[in-house]
Amino acid sequence: MTTHLAFTTSPAGRTADFRPVEGGTDTVSAEGLLLTAYLIMWALVFGFVLLGWRRQSRLAARLADLEQALARAERAAPPEAP
Repeated sequence: MTTHLAFTTSPAGRTADFRPVEGGTDTVSAEGLLLTAYLIMWALVFGFVLLGWRRQSRLAARLADLEQALARAERAAPPEAP
């Protein structure tokens, strides 16, 4: 059975102080990541709205075409006998 290092040290032996890592290569700021996330989310929302608007305009044009075709068909139909 293997024991992990986390289980072998007692809680009293661990420190709760902050110790910065020296020589780290982490250079990405949190502000940059947050700004990037917001930009991506707004671009997705804008794209979603734009696609919905285009689809709605195509549906409105199709509905207008169908209404015109129906009006032409009603005018061309012979009158019904009573």
